[in-house]
Amino acid sequence: MSQATSNQNRQGVALSAEEGLSPNLQAHIGRHLRAVFDEVAREPIPDRLLQLLKDLERSGDK
Repeated sequence: MSQATSNQNRQGVALSAEEGLSPNLQAHIGRHLRAVFDEVAREPIPDRLLQLLKDLERSGDK
């Protein structure tokens, strides 16, 4: 394969323009994304955002 169609990242995982990311790399990225989003989802909702949501809900009832 030419340099234009195949590259390697720092871990030596081959990336091909035709094939996309390897399944192992996709799984690795997925695990890290889930960990980050799970952490964010556990954070409390700020009071100001809750108030804005309540105001929006009330304005829709009119």
